[in-house]
Amino acid sequence: MNIMNNKVLLSGLITILIISLMGFGSPKDVKAKDVKAEGTSKSSDFVIEDGVLKKYKGSATEVIIPDGVIEIGGGEALANNGLNYNNTITKVVIPDSVTKIGMCAFYMSSGLSEINIPENVTTIGQGAFSDCDSLSEIRIPESTTTIGMEAFSFCRNLSKINIPESVTTIGGNAFLGTPWLKAKDAESDLVIVNNILISARNAKGEVIVPEGVTKLAGSSMSFSAIIKVTLPESLIEIGGSAFTSCGKLKEVYMKDNVEVIGDYAFEQCKSLEVLQLSNKLTEIGDIFSRC
Repeated sequence: MNIMNNKVLLSGLITILIISLMGFGSPKDVKAKDVKAEGTSKSSDFVIEDGVLKKYKGSATEVIIPDGVIEIGGGEALANNGLNYNNTITKVVIPDSVTKIGMCAFYMSSGLSEINIPENVTTIGQGAFSDCDSLSEIRIPESTTTIGMEAFSFCRNLSKINIPESVTTIGGNAFLGTPWLKAKDAESDLVIVNNILISARNAKGEVIVPEGVTKLAGSSMSFSAIIKVTLPESLIEIGGSAFTSCGKLKEVYMKDNVEVIGDYAFEQCKSLEVLQLSNKLTEIGDIFSRC
């Protein structure tokens, strides 16, 4: 998926989530699976093509995904695969054969309170568990390297998350709206996980990002009250929308190791006066939209 498609999906997800917060479109209003719940899933409940679980057709409260499945969901954005938009499922058992949990795989599965992510999973896709309100704890295995944009966003009871050192990519707003991130934000103005700055929403004034940080996750500093930011020598990548709507931001100083600046990085930064760019940039998006 290219950056523009990600931007479109981000806008769509954010719109849905904001409406949900306002109370006009909560997950409980979605007609997910208005059928009588049964006990445990059956093998005939699943549509599997080339190792990809495309559809769950059952109505069980406990779903046991068949062994041999390699990827869960990951089809068209926001498409209903039977596991997402579901208020019946409370428990999912994922086999060790799964290596990828795809885009929106369990999105708005509001009753889901128990799920295992097996040791072979390398990727948790964009919006995979977004709006799973009943999740309170998640353990990410040491095999995982990528957590997609909004992967766990607005899981309103998710307070315990284990993120191993193997994770090298964390997408924008991956944990937005979770008690876990709110607690981290309360502890520090800069929330850093595995050398990735994932949140600076409470930062203000002059900010010096510490040496060792290699990436600014997408949207990590957006909507903050920062005025001046100095980035470290170690920084290589600035994610999309990293500084979006930082209305007071005037000065940004980056060193020469930054190679990538994502789309909309400085969108609506209308006070920006000084931007010192790296001379090693290999990829730069539409960074000044609506400035």
